Amino acid sequence: MTDGSLKSPEEQTELFGHETAERLFLQAIENNTIDGSWLICGPKGVGKATLAFRLARFLLSEEKADGGLFGDKPASLAVPETDAVFKAVAQRSSPALKVIECALKPDELKARQKLLENGDALDPAVEKARKRFSEIRIDDIREAEAFMHLTAGAGKKRVLIIDAADDMNIHAANALLKSLEEPPPETVILLLSHAPGKLLQTIRSRCRKVILKPLKNNMLADFLKACVPALTDAERHALALLAEGSAGKALTLADSNGIRLFVGLTDLFADFPRISVPKLYDMADKLYKDKDRFQLLLDLFVQWLTRVCVLSQSGAGFDEIIPGEADAVRKICRFVPTLTLMDILSDITASFADIDLDRKQVFVNAVLKLQRGANA
Repeated sequence: MTDGSLKSPEEQTELFGHETAERLFLQAIENNTIDGSWLICGPKGVGKATLAFRLARFLLSEEKADGGLFGDKPASLAVPETDAVFKAVAQRSSPALKVIECALKPDELKARQKLLENGDALDPAVEKARKRFSEIRIDDIREAEAFMHLTAGAGKKRVLIIDAADDMNIHAANALLKSLEEPPPETVILLLSHAPGKLLQTIRSRCRKVILKPLKNNMLADFLKACVPALTDAERHALALLAEGSAGKALTLADSNGIRLFVGLTDLFADFPRISVPKLYDMADKLYKDKDRFQLLLDLFVQWLTRVCVLSQSGAGFDEIIPGEADAVRKICRFVPTLTLMDILSDITASFADIDLDRKQVFVNAVLKLQRGANA
């Protein structure tokens, strides 16, 4: 659905809804106070990585040109795609940029390295699916330390991005503390965090904080119009509501045809408390073979059921995500008491998180559990 517009944060040329954060970094650059440690916080997909790579490009490009790349005082951190640094950052090949994330498992790393040695192009879908460690380890931070202490040319910047800082285990986090407190000269450290409250207090206290708030629905609609122009107004409206302020989530939903998934999901409850079991199993069977889309279905179900719980408690009107949603929500709220609905949501969320269970049957059981709640 995205007609090829789904870009990684490294490749994004636009930054939507975070002009305040951009101005803050521009001011720090102008005041020569950009060096040091920064903690960029916000929900997943809100634009933290996009902002970090945008800043990295600007810093590295600016340093390449005598007197600055832009001449006059820049109005944004934008760097032209024609700039050589843009491509180097997009490919993470710049020697002045280091990105630390959960590392590839050894076998995956060898397979990837073999492709590179053979001069083969990397398939984005294959790279995304490669298995990684579940946390950032102390060895990863030692790589970062080695990078920060390399000798840099006079006046040249180095940028270290840790995405996400939440993934560091305790040993990695402790190993990073000294560098955060006393970073090498001409070094900018950008820690990205979805849940800063989970980080060590000593890490939070040693960083300047930049908080990115969820985008408003109208901003998300404008973002989608720019990135995915083929979408209709109704599709942009639905995606903006489903994305809950996250530009990254909006693009993922668009690329995965998330609206169609959501339509199918809500259609299961069109005659609630009656549920068509054949339709339920047919949906589960068709989607289960595609693990990513099936996981998206589970995520959408939990998200929607949470929305139904909130609406059941408030009793207020609401903006429909798709036509007919309001009718399905009213039927669930009518037949399932709010407290029962909350208990069912808790049970379903826990069951979806258990990776050892048959996830197809777990989904079927979850829908039927909601039906049984109407008959309790």
